[in-house]
Amino acid sequence: MYFTFVLCSLNCFGQISFFNYYSDNGADFGEGIIQLEDSSYVLTGASSSFGDAPSQAFLMQIDSLGNYMWSKSYGGPESESGRRVLHKANFGYFICGYTSSYGAGGFDFYLAKVDESANLEWENTYGGTGWERVNDAALTRDTGTLLVGETSSNETDNLDIYIVRTDKFGDTLWTKTLGGSGDDKANCILKYTDSTYFIGGEYYVEDSIRTKGYMMYLKDDGTVFWERTFGPNGDYWINDLAFDSDPEKIVGIGGGNGPLTDGTDGYICLMHKNGSFWGGFHPTTPGEMYLTEITNFGNSGDFYTSMVFNNQTGYQFGEDVTISKYSSSFAFQSSFGISHDYPDYTGDIVRTSDGGAIVIGHSTAVVSGGNEITVAKIGPGDLYPDNINDGIINNLVLIDELDLSSLVSLFPNPSTGNISLVSETDLYKTYRLIDSKGNVLRGGEFYKELNLSLFKEGAGIYFLELKGTTVVPVRLKVMIQ
Repeated sequence: MYFTFVLCSLNCFGQISFFNYYSDNGADFGEGIIQLEDSSYVLTGASSSFGDAPSQAFLMQIDSLGNYMWSKSYGGPESESGRRVLHKANFGYFICGYTSSYGAGGFDFYLAKVDESANLEWENTYGGTGWERVNDAALTRDTGTLLVGETSSNETDNLDIYIVRTDKFGDTLWTKTLGGSGDDKANCILKYTDSTYFIGGEYYVEDSIRTKGYMMYLKDDGTVFWERTFGPNGDYWINDLAFDSDPEKIVGIGGGNGPLTDGTDGYICLMHKNGSFWGGFHPTTPGEMYLTEITNFGNSGDFYTSMVFNNQTGYQFGEDVTISKYSSSFAFQSSFGISHDYPDYTGDIVRTSDGGAIVIGHSTAVVSGGNEITVAKIGPGDLYPDNINDGIINNLVLIDELDLSSLVSLFPNPSTGNISLVSETDLYKTYRLIDSKGNVLRGGEFYKELNLSLFKEGAGIYFLELKGTTVVPVRLKVMIQ
């Protein structure tokens, strides 16, 4: 496969929204997503559709409109799950998750390195004789990783916070295990500077006999600057973190229950980078609910959050998801729902280069009878997808595709306006011209040769994409001067 990427400004605006299902007669779960520099996306999660094990970790690339480009699975004879995917141009991808095929315990942290063509280079595990689970991960300045999650490899068999720092080859630089007599978890990590990070989660406080929201500020060499627990009477937890419009303030979201709540309620709090707790509140929503994911978007300091709820307004057989927009002052703005008869789930929300956001998760028995990966793209200006219930499923696995990108050439590049593309194979059938915002400018049938004039489009960076039914799509960068 051939991939070429270009950085797109976060100020560019393209009006794109969609909602897609992806599955192939298996149990398929979407967990993490990133946007690449050409406005396409790479997903990870767990899937049994590849047929090699109970579940395997996978990578799948979709274009800016949600169309399948390629996918590949990774793992051994038992179960793997990809929780997060990290990418660096000209280096490749890290799949960060957990495995029961390898390692010392029932499940262990799992880190796989693949190249830009999605070929596995190495895989490694981290953990003890108990169970370890990665909940989030971040890329470090030296192209290593910080993996955060939980471990039961201790004398009590309760869960402890588990952090693993690796170099770019997967070798362990240091680990941390933090916890006490109750269950403690690291659920999320947020990069602050090139070398410092905030970690959020939950921590059992023995004096109160309660689980409290937890935050840590640490350096990539393992130095912990501060730790804090917080939350009023009851149990509280943090699932995700984002920066406020003031980058010295961190927003935490999660859930809680106690005398101030009606069952389980969502929880939003604010922490200063120096560890000062600035307070928290519960969004007013009836029924059982909690918040799972958050991201900033655009330049306004506003947020999108994912809320899981179970009340009389939803479907009766499981939890539903609402994606809500909040202003920088935490005032509710708008929302849309991802709701079906059976449980829905959100694995990740990330901001996109057009000023919107993209959401990955899964649904249950909507169109395939099992679990389907769901991807919802929100365009700028709260352009929510309107095709959530269209019932159309897209492939997760395409068998026997050929990588023939080496047979395609493009010239001149850079160009002043006229370009020619030549393929040594006739298996590519269609082409599309795409701008750096992900918008499709034109397209049509293709047979081995293509000549285009881009004087009308003007100077900039574009992509020519070729597709065929039996070949891996190829996308070539075009520079017009």
